[in-house]
Amino acid sequence: MNYLFNYKYKKISGWIFYLLIPVGLFLWLTERIQDIFVVNVFSIFSYEWIGSERLGFGWIENGLGDEVFTLLIIVSGIVNSFSSEKIEDELISRIRLESLSLSLFISFGLIIISTFLVYNLNYMYVLVSNLFLIILLFNLIFKFRLYEHYNS
Repeated sequence: MNYLFNYKYKKISGWIFYLLIPVGLFLWLTERIQDIFVVNVFSIFSYEWIGSERLGFGWIENGLGDEVFTLLIIVSGIVNSFSSEKIEDELISRIRLESLSLSLFISFGLIIISTFLVYNLNYMYVLVSNLFLIILLFNLIFKFRLYEHYNS
Protein backbone atom coordinates (compact mmCIF):
# COMPACT_ATOMS: atom_id res chain seq x y z
CA MET A 1 0.00 0.00 0.00
CA ASN A 2 1.21 3.46 -0.87
CA TYR A 3 -0.17 6.31 1.22
CA LEU A 4 1.93 9.03 -0.41
CA PHE A 5 0.50 11.87 -2.45
CA ASN A 6 1.59 12.42 -6.04
CA TYR A 7 4.91 14.28 -6.33
CA LYS A 8 3.18 17.02 -8.37
CA TYR A 9 1.65 18.41 -5.16
CA LYS A 10 4.99 18.75 -3.38
CA LYS A 11 6.04 22.11 -4.83
CA ILE A 12 2.77 24.03 -4.39
CA SER A 13 2.11 22.62 -0.92
CA GLY A 14 5.69 23.48 0.07
CA TRP A 15 5.26 27.08 -1.03
CA ILE A 16 1.98 27.39 0.87
CA PHE A 17 3.40 25.73 4.00
CA TYR A 18 6.63 27.71 4.21
CA LEU A 19 4.90 31.04 3.46
CA LEU A 20 2.07 30.52 5.95
CA ILE A 21 4.34 29.57 8.88
CA PRO A 22 5.91 33.07 9.31
CA VAL A 23 2.68 34.89 8.42
CA GLY A 24 0.67 32.82 10.90
CA LEU A 25 3.35 33.22 13.57
CA PHE A 26 3.38 37.01 13.08
CA LEU A 27 -0.41 37.23 13.27
CA TRP A 28 -0.49 34.99 16.35
CA LEU A 29 2.21 36.92 18.22
CA THR A 30 0.65 40.30 17.43
CA GLU A 31 -2.81 38.94 18.32
CA ARG A 32 -4.21 40.17 14.99
CA ILE A 33 -5.27 36.66 14.05
CA GLN A 34 -8.48 37.03 16.08
CA ASP A 35 -9.58 39.95 13.87
CA ILE A 36 -9.56 37.95 10.63
CA PHE A 37 -12.85 36.51 9.30
CA VAL A 38 -15.05 37.54 12.26
CA VAL A 39 -18.39 35.77 11.81
CA ASN A 40 -21.10 34.09 13.86
CA VAL A 41 -20.28 30.41 14.31
CA PHE A 42 -21.94 27.54 16.12
CA SER A 43 -19.99 26.59 19.21
CA ILE A 44 -20.37 23.30 21.04
CA PHE A 45 -18.20 24.37 23.97
CA SER A 46 -17.33 27.95 24.90
CA TYR A 47 -16.24 29.68 28.07
CA GLU A 48 -17.21 33.24 27.37
CA TRP A 49 -18.40 34.60 30.67
CA ILE A 50 -20.98 37.37 30.72
CA GLY A 51 -21.67 38.13 34.33
CA SER A 52 -22.43 34.71 35.76
CA GLU A 53 -23.85 33.32 32.54
CA ARG A 54 -21.85 30.77 30.56
CA LEU A 55 -22.33 30.54 26.82
CA GLY A 56 -21.96 27.24 25.01
CA PHE A 57 -23.74 25.03 22.52
CA GLY A 58 -24.99 27.98 20.56
CA TRP A 59 -24.00 30.80 18.26
CA ILE A 60 -21.08 33.06 19.17
CA GLU A 61 -19.07 35.68 17.32
CA ASN A 62 -15.56 34.46 16.60
CA GLY A 63 -12.62 35.32 14.40
CA LEU A 64 -11.89 32.32 12.19
CA GLY A 65 -8.38 33.46 11.32
CA ASP A 66 -6.63 31.00 13.61
CA GLU A 67 -8.82 28.11 12.45
CA VAL A 68 -8.22 28.91 8.77
CA PHE A 69 -4.46 29.31 9.24
CA THR A 70 -4.28 26.12 11.31
CA LEU A 71 -6.14 24.15 8.64
CA LEU A 72 -4.03 25.54 5.78
CA ILE A 73 -0.71 25.00 7.59
CA ILE A 74 -1.54 21.45 8.68
CA VAL A 75 -2.98 20.33 5.32
CA SER A 76 -0.20 21.91 3.24
CA GLY A 77 2.43 20.58 5.67
CA ILE A 78 1.06 17.03 5.52
CA VAL A 79 0.76 17.10 1.73
CA ASN A 80 4.29 18.46 1.44
CA SER A 81 5.64 15.93 3.94
CA PHE A 82 3.96 12.92 2.42
CA SER A 83 4.23 13.63 -1.28
CA SER A 84 6.41 11.10 -3.04
CA GLU A 85 9.71 12.02 -4.57
CA LYS A 86 10.15 11.75 -8.34
CA ILE A 87 12.18 8.61 -7.73
CA GLU A 88 10.75 6.90 -4.65
CA ASP A 89 12.66 3.81 -3.57
CA GLU A 90 13.32 1.88 -0.37
CA LEU A 91 16.13 4.18 0.70
CA ILE A 92 13.94 7.28 0.39
CA SER A 93 11.22 5.49 2.38
CA ARG A 94 13.77 4.64 5.07
CA ILE A 95 14.99 8.25 5.20
CA ARG A 96 11.36 9.40 5.45
CA LEU A 97 10.67 7.01 8.35
CA GLU A 98 13.83 7.97 10.24
CA SER A 99 13.09 11.68 9.76
CA LEU A 100 9.57 11.23 11.07
CA SER A 101 10.83 9.28 14.08
CA LEU A 102 13.46 11.89 14.89
CA SER A 103 10.97 14.76 14.59
CA LEU A 104 8.57 12.96 16.95
CA PHE A 105 11.35 12.30 19.48
CA ILE A 106 12.46 15.95 19.42
CA SER A 107 8.91 17.26 19.62
CA PHE A 108 7.82 15.06 22.49
CA GLY A 109 11.12 15.68 24.25
CA LEU A 110 10.33 19.39 24.16
CA ILE A 111 6.85 18.67 25.54
CA ILE A 112 8.34 16.66 28.41
CA ILE A 113 10.77 19.47 29.23
CA SER A 114 8.00 22.07 28.91
CA THR A 115 5.79 20.10 31.28
CA PHE A 116 8.21 20.88 34.10
CA LEU A 117 9.26 24.38 33.06
CA VAL A 118 6.17 26.07 31.52
CA TYR A 119 2.89 26.58 33.36
CA ASN A 120 -0.66 27.91 33.06
CA LEU A 121 -1.88 29.25 29.72
CA ASN A 122 1.65 29.35 28.30
CA TYR A 123 1.76 25.55 28.48
CA MET A 124 -1.28 25.41 26.21
CA TYR A 125 0.58 27.63 23.73
CA VAL A 126 3.48 25.16 23.80
CA LEU A 127 1.09 22.29 23.04
CA VAL A 128 -0.63 24.15 20.21
CA SER A 129 2.66 25.20 18.63
CA ASN A 130 3.78 21.57 18.87
CA LEU A 131 1.11 20.70 16.28
CA PHE A 132 3.08 22.66 13.70
CA LEU A 133 6.51 21.82 15.10
CA ILE A 134 6.19 18.11 14.33
CA ILE A 135 5.42 18.78 10.66
CA LEU A 136 8.03 21.54 10.36
CA LEU A 137 10.78 19.44 11.97
CA PHE A 138 9.92 16.46 9.80
CA ASN A 139 10.07 18.54 6.62
CA LEU A 140 13.38 20.14 7.57
CA ILE A 141 15.04 16.90 8.69
CA PHE A 142 13.77 15.00 5.65
CA LYS A 143 14.92 17.67 3.20
CA PHE A 144 18.32 17.90 4.90
CA ARG A 145 18.81 14.13 4.76
CA LEU A 146 17.72 14.01 1.13
CA TYR A 147 20.17 16.80 0.37
CA GLU A 148 22.94 14.80 2.07
CA HIS A 149 21.93 11.66 0.18
CA TYR A 150 21.87 13.27 -3.26
CA ASN A 151 25.17 15.10 -2.69
CA SER A 152 27.12 12.10 -1.43
